[in-house]
Amino acid sequence: MDQAVSARTDRGDFYRLVIPLMIAELVAALELTMIYAAMRSLVADFGGTAQAGWLVTAFMLSAAAGAALFGRLGDLLGRRNILLWVLALSTLGSAISSVTKELEWLILGRTLQGFAGAIVPLCFGMIRERVSIDRVPLGIGLISSSVTIASGSGLVIGGLIIDYADWTMIFKISVGLGACAFLTVLVFVAKDRLRAGVGVLEDLLGGLLFIPAVVSLLLGITHSSRYGLADTTSLAWLGGAAAFLAAWVWRELSVKNPLLDVRLLAKPEIAWPNILMVFIALGIYQAGHLMALFGQQPLATGIGLGLSATMAGFLLLPANILTGLTTPFVASAVKRFGPRNISRMGCTMMCSAFLILAFYNSDPGLVIALMILQGIGLGMTLVTMPIIIVHASPPDRTSEASGMMAVIRSTAMAVGAQTVATLLAAGGGGGHGGAGGHAFPDAAAYQTAFLYVAGTAFISLLLCQMLPKTLSAAAES
Repeated sequence: MDQAVSARTDRGDFYRLVIPLMIAELVAALELTMIYAAMRSLVADFGGTAQAGWLVTAFMLSAAAGAALFGRLGDLLGRRNILLWVLALSTLGSAISSVTKELEWLILGRTLQGFAGAIVPLCFGMIRERVSIDRVPLGIGLISSSVTIASGSGLVIGGLIIDYADWTMIFKISVGLGACAFLTVLVFVAKDRLRAGVGVLEDLLGGLLFIPAVVSLLLGITHSSRYGLADTTSLAWLGGAAAFLAAWVWRELSVKNPLLDVRLLAKPEIAWPNILMVFIALGIYQAGHLMALFGQQPLATGIGLGLSATMAGFLLLPANILTGLTTPFVASAVKRFGPRNISRMGCTMMCSAFLILAFYNSDPGLVIALMILQGIGLGMTLVTMPIIIVHASPPDRTSEASGMMAVIRSTAMAVGAQTVATLLAAGGGGGHGGAGGHAFPDAAAYQTAFLYVAGTAFISLLLCQMLPKTLSAAAES
């Protein structure tokens, strides 16, 4: 066996496995968030928000399509093997982006970077495969902790880079991070067991149909946000998405060993956490860009905090750091009190924070405190949902199930972003002009947006009733 591992290896090697996986996940989290700090420079260099926006859209499309597909390939061909390939492709994307200022090459680089969206599903699958079942929640909690802290730090790190260098430095740093993560996994994570790879060629069509379905859906949502749902191109993308999704579902239900098993989504212990995550992504996941805009809004408009871009980045940093530090403890709480109770507590915290924020938002100290409250609540939910899904999934499809959750979440995030943008734009006629003649949202628009987020959290709270009371109930389903 030498370097190879068998399932359930956990002889003092827990942290030797988890720490490299946490380092690997830093790559995806930082690549996603650091680019936001550079958007103003990118818009100026490429002549508009539509052009620069493709650098975010390409990453999100690639991450969404790759999460389930690479996750499933990891289940079949070895999760460490696929994780190394994902890290290599992502690092190559960073290298391409770091040496060019041509938009087409940058989009290619960001597409390759987006494959890093498969890192979390692969890490969750390795945790399920390689550690004892009682330590799985702690492993998921630690991975989630690194995601939370890195996501919150990315805006600040990106802001500092932009202040002292140009935006290409973000990609140069990503090259270093990717190379470090690749070497760490290569050296410290034991090799996979030998796998037969059954199902890769048997149902390759199933995986190929899934990719255009997800890409068409997200492109349809993105295009409709700019040109309206009735636009011919928007309808074409959404119609194509419906056709590909229908073909994918039909194909996967008709084969004995599907590459991506749509039946998993019908399992209640997997379906309900995904449905709950839809409402979290529609609302609370929009807090980042919503609060960044609110924090930078000039005080002269009568609403907002009037902070600089860098200080607005710090607005959410305490919440992300504290959330990241508490998420490992959430895992033990889930085991002790059950996923349903912990999820209820998290959703109550999120709902309460934004409900208060809708009416009391002029004091920066109070805003930061409320962001900490909702952040910890979000962290509790983000740890609990994957724990339920990992426990309820067949061991040989854990990464696939986690990847499907990432796809569903990404799609809901795209819809939620457009919803929040529409709510804010509806209140932009208050007479307070911004740069370029654009009006800032007024107080009523922000209140509506905050209440919308609180409302989605309240729906999530109601959905908690459908979650299993205990992890054993999920595992036995």
